[in-house]
Amino acid sequence: MNKIKVLYDVFKTMKDKEVFKGNVKLEAAKGDVKVLSFSNEFETNTKSGETKANINVDFDAEGKKVKHESSSEFNIKNCPHHGFHRGMHMHNHGMNMHGMRGHGGIKGGLSKVTFMLNLLNNVQVEEKDEKAIISLELKEVFKEIKDMHKEFHKGIDEEKIMEHIKQMKESDDRGFHKHHKFIKELLSSENSDTVLKIYANKNNEVEKVEISSKGENTVNGSLDLVW
Repeated sequence: MNKIKVLYDVFKTMKDKEVFKGNVKLEAAKGDVKVLSFSNEFETNTKSGETKANINVDFDAEGKKVKHESSSEFNIKNCPHHGFHRGMHMHNHGMNMHGMRGHGGIKGGLSKVTFMLNLLNNVQVEEKDEKAIISLELKEVFKEIKDMHKEFHKGIDEEKIMEHIKQMKESDDRGFHKHHKFIKELLSSENSDTVLKIYANKNNEVEKVEISSKGENTVNGSLDLVW
């Protein structure tokens, strides 16, 4: 299979979709102890913003216990979470306009290109039962991202960084991203091997996304989409 063509066809098909319906499931454990169980049955229209969600969360780690069940209908364009990300995008864009994007010059730009080419090189594509399976081992990817992040922040105005951290904290205080950092740490742990798999049908529609890690910590998650 032509790897680049498969990736292009799948991501272009998904980019053109307006309505997404499916279910997200995620479980995480530290050793033999389950610390997180999460599920979200959802339907969202990316054009109108209208969204339905049935969420179940059971979290018990780092001294925090959360049990949550909810069913809601809302417009994602009006929700604080969406607004926060938009604000972060504008905040980062503003910093880029003041020269952060250019930090590192040619060397920094070449580092990003090298990262993307290496990422593409490590992606594996196979065909099975009329489905394309796109897979990627994420351990080295996470390591490279960490290294790029450290390099990127060298010499950046400390005041701007503190303002960014403050906004992230305010987001957490409002209840956003409570578990995101915890899951990210589990996935990117040096003692865990994390694999991402994407299953696309013959129409180039993504039917399932799986992410799993094995090792000291385990994370198993899936996104099932219905077309």
